[in-house]
Amino acid sequence: MLNTIPDGVNFLDCTLRDGGYYTGWDFPPGLVSDYVATINVLPVRMVELGLAGKPGSRGYFASMTSSKAEQVAADLLVEACAMIDAKDVLASELPIPLAVAHLTEGILPGRLTTIRVAAHYSKLAACRYICAELSQRGFRVFLNLMQIDAANAAEVEACLKELERIDSLDVVYIADSFGSMKPSRVQELIGRFAGRLKSEIGFHGHDNCGYALINSVAAAMAGATWIDCTMGGMGRGAGNAASEQLLPVLGRLGTSEEQALLGHVLHHFDPLRKRYGWGSSAAYQFAGLTFIHPSYVQKLREDGSLSDAAIVDRLSNLRADERVSFAEENLSQLMAQKIA
Repeated sequence: MLNTIPDGVNFLDCTLRDGGYYTGWDFPPGLVSDYVATINVLPVRMVELGLAGKPGSRGYFASMTSSKAEQVAADLLVEACAMIDAKDVLASELPIPLAVAHLTEGILPGRLTTIRVAAHYSKLAACRYICAELSQRGFRVFLNLMQIDAANAAEVEACLKELERIDSLDVVYIADSFGSMKPSRVQELIGRFAGRLKSEIGFHGHDNCGYALINSVAAAMAGATWIDCTMGGMGRGAGNAASEQLLPVLGRLGTSEEQALLGHVLHHFDPLRKRYGWGSSAAYQFAGLTFIHPSYVQKLREDGSLSDAAIVDRLSNLRADERVSFAEENLSQLMAQKIA
């Protein structure tokens, strides 16, 4: 069936942004320079350098600016983007144009050609104005639909109607935020969105249930023209589709390129995986299947004191309204629980 995958799939490597959920958005300079050199020999179209507008205490790649992009990506041969969180704009007391300007202070179109907007699927009406403002400022605009895997049929249709009203979008991403989708669900959503929207369609997979790779392939077969990946699969919670697994399948790498990619992952990201422990597990799978925010599992696993069974017991006590958004106060209560 792989011979039905179309040519021309665009790959976006978001290691420095999604992997930052483990490192606090700081990476050693040697890793970053090697990462840029490795990307340059791969069929990657765009690199996501980090987030924009987050507090400075979060780390270098959590508050990207044009000057940072010029420094980090001076030798990068592909396009670069940064991500903003729509809820940071919507939580501001400023009018949306001023809130967007404040959040993206220090960013002008140039080395950063594109801004990705991460938005919950229920907040699209307000996002229309965020996307329009970014487009007017000269950026390409990509929109990541977060938690769309939890939407029912009526909510998906409402999303499509809202998206049809936004004419400033270059790519709409289906984000499998909980890592809960089966390939059939991925293909259903990709097909519906591709059939209705003028924009290109992308897919961002998470690996809670171990499906990130197969779901990414399924998305490409269903019509997605942008697919995300990260080195070693490093990303929030269980992580993402691994670049070294996805690119040889969809990117048809040559031997030298595949060896360079594997060497980079072995040298830099396998040690990080041993330290931070991302990857599919029973606890992440339970969280995915029950629509629990993956940061709960990530935080509960941090010190290695809890088994997956103990983590699942604690997560089972979360109320429905506590599950989909991560909150430190809920985490503190889960940590304090004693399981009989």
